[in-house]
Amino acid sequence: MNKRLVAARVLTAEGILLLIVAAIHLLAIPTLRNTLMHQLSAADFQFIWPPFLLAFAVVGILLVPVRLSTVYCASGVRNAGPWAWLLGITNAIAILSLGGVLLALMERRYFNAPPFLIASILITLIGVSIVWPLLWVRTELRS
Repeated sequence: MNKRLVAARVLTAEGILLLIVAAIHLLAIPTLRNTLMHQLSAADFQFIWPPFLLAFAVVGILLVPVRLSTVYCASGVRNAGPWAWLLGITNAIAILSLGGVLLALMERRYFNAPPFLIASILITLIGVSIVWPLLWVRTELRS
């Protein structure tokens, strides 16, 4: 069994999942806008919506290059590029920190919203599943 090939395939799959999480963020924006418009006064909506939109859109957009660099990392793992481990572990730590920050800062009631719960679970699973193949092939990439 070629460990690097398996690890590269896992990393490529994680890149696809990152794209799904990015899409969830971007596709949820209209629903969230409508919800906030109906839940808030006009003045409150005008105050809350711009930074909310900025934060939600930025996360969705920035997940796309993280996805691309994860897939690029997969090609480096497949070809035994020593740089691939550092790129992949950097992405994994960043992604894992998202899950940790969500758990630390968000009230538990927000996890009742299916898109939020799905995105939170996906991002945490992605972070964990980027780490394990990198640890598995670490010695092959360092030599």
